[in-house]
Amino acid sequence: MNLELITDGLKKLLVENNYNTETINFYEREWTKIQKYLAKEYGNTEYEMERGLAYLESHYNFIEKYNNGSLSQQRVQLLRVVHMLEDYRLHQVLTRRYHASKNPIKLTGYYNEILNGYALYLNNSELSKSTIHHYQSIAIVFMDYLSQKKICLIKDISMDSCNGYLKTLAGFSFKTVEQNICGLRHFLRYLLVEELVSQCFAEKIHMPSISKKAHIPSVWKLDELRQMIGAIYRYSPIGKRDYAMIVLACVLGLRVGDIKNLRFENFNWNEKKLTFIQQKTHKSLSLPLPDSVGWAVIDYIKNGRPAYHDTDIIFLKHMPPFDAFSDNDHLEQRIIFYMNKAGLKLSKDKHSGFHSLRHSAGSMLLDMETPLPVIATILGHSDIDTTAVYLKIDLQKLAECLLPMEGFGYEES
Repeated sequence: MNLELITDGLKKLLVENNYNTETINFYEREWTKIQKYLAKEYGNTEYEMERGLAYLESHYNFIEKYNNGSLSQQRVQLLRVVHMLEDYRLHQVLTRRYHASKNPIKLTGYYNEILNGYALYLNNSELSKSTIHHYQSIAIVFMDYLSQKKICLIKDISMDSCNGYLKTLAGFSFKTVEQNICGLRHFLRYLLVEELVSQCFAEKIHMPSISKKAHIPSVWKLDELRQMIGAIYRYSPIGKRDYAMIVLACVLGLRVGDIKNLRFENFNWNEKKLTFIQQKTHKSLSLPLPDSVGWAVIDYIKNGRPAYHDTDIIFLKHMPPFDAFSDNDHLEQRIIFYMNKAGLKLSKDKHSGFHSLRHSAGSMLLDMETPLPVIATILGHSDIDTTAVYLKIDLQKLAECLLPMEGFGYEES
């Protein structure tokens, strides 16, 4: 398909979906540049993703900057441009996974009613808030895809509809694809339970054969962790808060969602214990509270926490109205802030969020010869296989798990 045909269709969809004039003008400027590039380099304006990426590299040195972490957020938007062109070429839809809050996806009255029913169903489940939000977002994007494909009734969807949506995920990371498949299958099961569809599409959608447990966690080197923590100004209220939250993550291995939800009642100062219900597993977890962690939390409560907010949640935002952090705020920007202060290089291959600190806690426990069942208990894993992934961090320990074939002691029967 040539670029002119693609951009004509895309512009109509942008207008139909209430994109503002400034945004549309931005896309049109890039489309014009790509058109000139295609005509010059290939002698025609036929578009495919490979050509789009070649344009980005030619004009913006995109791949090199992306790999070394020096690509600005403004330039990342250019990747969105070539992805949109490819998605329209393949599926004739406007994919809007990264829609701005000022221009959210607006479903029609019919699909919005289905969304409201699904939201009620999710809220009555035992899923965590973050999973509920994630599944709801996937349902919105999927129904938006159906609407663009002119499928007006949910009962008219087919396996082709489901597979067509999944094909728009081509090029995304395995984790993104896996999460979307999980969310889509959950939504399709809901539709079957409510008798909105007549067959179980969810069971026909298979997960990729690679398991997420094959992923090696991104962990910090000890000297880098010390540098990052050392960059925190612990005499300011925000510094006291961030320091306490970070040591909870890297010493006790708490998930950021659990840290944000900690309340005064979770701390037993006399017994030096921290006990709480995990947001992800809904299971109770009780951990010993080391002095270094306990005093960091006490220092924030006494000398940093806004005293005039009537909530028992410990960690708060330090700006009016001084409320708790939102479920969607993973606080990655705080880690990046201190990494920059410490002069630590950001890399796309190394995680920089609170979860990487949790991974580091698991790695350090492994280094201290802590048995895997104990690490599983500390990290709140319900499945020891999840904990076993930390063995992959230490190749020496992984090698120790392998026994030689000769002299193994088995006898043929």
